[in-house]
Amino acid sequence: MDRKSNQPQMGKSRLHEEAELPIDGLPEVVQALIKEVVRCYCCPMEFPTVAAIAASATAVGRRVKTFDGVYTNPLMLWFVNVANSGMNKTAPVKRVLEPLAHINQENYEAFKLSYAAWKADKDRDEAHPPLYDQLLINDTTDEARTQVLKTSRTGALDHHPEIKGFFDDLDRYTKSGSIARVINLYDGNQIIVNRKTDPEPIVIPDPFMVIIGDLQPQLLDATFGSEMFRNNGLNQRISFTMPNIVEFPRRHEFHFNEDIMQAWEAFIRNIYIRDYNTFEIIRFSEPCMQLYNEFHDHLQELKEENTDDGYILSIYSKLQIQCQRLAGIVHVMEMVNPRYPYDFNYISAQAMEYAIRCMKYFEKSAFAVYNRINGVTPLSWGRLTQEQIIYEFSKRVTITHPTYFAKGISKQPSYISKVMKGKGMP
Repeated sequence: MDRKSNQPQMGKSRLHEEAELPIDGLPEVVQALIKEVVRCYCCPMEFPTVAAIAASATAVGRRVKTFDGVYTNPLMLWFVNVANSGMNKTAPVKRVLEPLAHINQENYEAFKLSYAAWKADKDRDEAHPPLYDQLLINDTTDEARTQVLKTSRTGALDHHPEIKGFFDDLDRYTKSGSIARVINLYDGNQIIVNRKTDPEPIVIPDPFMVIIGDLQPQLLDATFGSEMFRNNGLNQRISFTMPNIVEFPRRHEFHFNEDIMQAWEAFIRNIYIRDYNTFEIIRFSEPCMQLYNEFHDHLQELKEENTDDGYILSIYSKLQIQCQRLAGIVHVMEMVNPRYPYDFNYISAQAMEYAIRCMKYFEKSAFAVYNRINGVTPLSWGRLTQEQIIYEFSKRVTITHPTYFAKGISKQPSYISKVMKGKGMP
């Protein structure tokens, strides 16, 4: 493997639109997994890459944080893969998350045995029943999700093959405090939930939840374009992938290399079972911090050029945070089989250099989302369907009388109303 790109380079970091999401800064076992998933599923490299980062972050969970001398950060990132239907977004991610699914099932079986024994014990402690250490969440309510985060030992990963519903629910129930809890969750702040029917509040002092999901580009505005999501910083907390898919490989008889999968399973289990008590707070080495300072200050310069746009200012602020978090995740991944002279207590310059290059890609994707929800439709999404054309038209031209508009194009008013809201599009 070419090591040259892993050598830290000093000098000002320049974010650019041509950036691609690299994998060369990840451990070799992770690179092998990503390449095998791409080969077998014929998917963009971004999908298994962010899934591998998400799985590794979940395996360590709340037990490790970074500290830069001022700010403490959990190793928590949120990812949304944006691509058209049929571009194989879901299966590659599920494949990469399989080790977490296996550990999750084992934890559940152990919980059932412990609970049955506790239930059969006449002298059981009613106030302290056995708890299920749940690692994976999907298709659940906000209240149930909060309960999982309270009882899980390390935290959990919330996986949504169709993530629009998750954010729709947050936007729908704003008065319940769901959005505030999610934003607090990303920041690692304590969460307190009070219920009228329960005198004892749910308190999560150290919440941890990774999020990963899929979305079609035609639904970006309908999902993230609300005034609340534009202004409260939630959009900018998400690291988007938006691959430009130009090839559609024909069917081949591929067989997944199970040796690679077994190595990946062992890798995740190694992270999950490790004792982190001696280095639960990891710091940045001096060369690492020098790289980060240059990157941070360059983003500060970009902020000065965009002081009239709060959305853009927030993009750059969150990139500064996400860079530290990703460097911390890569640091933990390297613990399994270090490639460099390694100090478990300090993040290396190699990890930071890789994280900075990844931020260039996520900056590009963040602005692609920004353009999309502001009415700039990229031509690279391919041929638009009838529903997409009507939806995009309605975003640019005020349709005062939808009934007359529907009649003019020989459609039912109910159909036009549905499409204008972004519902039911492919």
